[in-house]
Formats: sequence, C-alpha cells, structure tokens
Amino acid sequence: MKKIGSVIEKIYFGVGATAMGLLAVLVIFTVIMRYCFSLSWKSVSEFNVVLFAFTTFWGLGLNVLKNEHVSINILYDKFKPAVKRWVSLFNYLVMLVVDFLFVRYSWQYTAKMGKQISQGMEIPMSFIYGIMPVCGVICILCILIKMVETVRAPLSEFEVKDVPLDQMHD
Repeated sequence: MKKIGSVIEKIYFGVGATAMGLLAVLVIFTVIMRYCFSLSWKSVSEFNVVLFAFTTFWGLGLNVLKNEHVSINILYDKFKPAVKRWVSLFNYLVMLVVDFLFVRYSWQYTAKMGKQISQGMEIPMSFIYGIMPVCGVICILCILIKMVETVRAPLSEFEVKDVPLDQMHD
C-alpha cells in the first residue's frame, strides 16, 4: 500500500512540477515576444493565468503531504509527544473543515459563473473555475491521509525537531 501511495505522490508532485515548469517557460516566452517583437496573444496570456491558478491550488495538497504549511511551533514544542498527536489531529481537523468550506463555495461559484466563455481561450469558465473544487477535493484526501498517518505514527515522530541553534548540544 505504501508503494502505491509513493507512486501516486510522485505523480501528484510531477504534475505540479510540470505545470510550474510550463508556466515559467510560457511567461518567459510571452515577455520576450511582447518586449522584443511587440507580439502578444490573449489566449497564451489567459493560459498563463490559468496555469498560475492551477499550480497555486494544486499545491494545497502537496503542502499538506510535505508538512510545508505555515506552523508556529513555539507552544507546540512545549507539549509532550502524546499531547502533540492530539494537537496535530485537531489542526488537521480544522484544515479539513476549512477545506470542505472551500470546496463547497468554490463548487457553487463554478456552477454560477462557469457558463461564461473566457475571452482568451474561448472555453467555458467552468473549466477554469473548476480548478478550485477539484484541487480542494484532492487536498481533502491529502488531509485525511495525514490524519491516518498521525494516528498510526509512533510517539517518537512527535519529538522536538526544530531546535534553535543556540539550544543545540554537542
């Protein structure tokens, strides 16, 4: 099961990295074409905006999986490992509630506004706005995975990891 999860995580990361690389290449291309040759295409510019939105929302779940979300550990590090497990679960529960709300309201927004046609690529805006609820659902799955990992983790996983340099001992 862990092998399958690892492969899925690598694919998930690969899709995000590919989208980010494509975005970088297209932004450089559009800047060069605009400033050196006075050429611009509204469809490419809009696609850049869509890629930016995609990479932003796609990264939600990656941040959860890699524990790259913002955390302030000053109080958390003072707890005993057994308490930290419960605090972590509570944090994931809060994230889950917020993400459920995000999915609900982004789904409603997509349903209401998605019928419009984009000006650049001339596609229904639901394809563009749909990035939000789809990525939100993926993030929910990532949060649930982290909750299961938190419950199954040995207490040693909750030991202090971010020790300031002045408190380190030789």
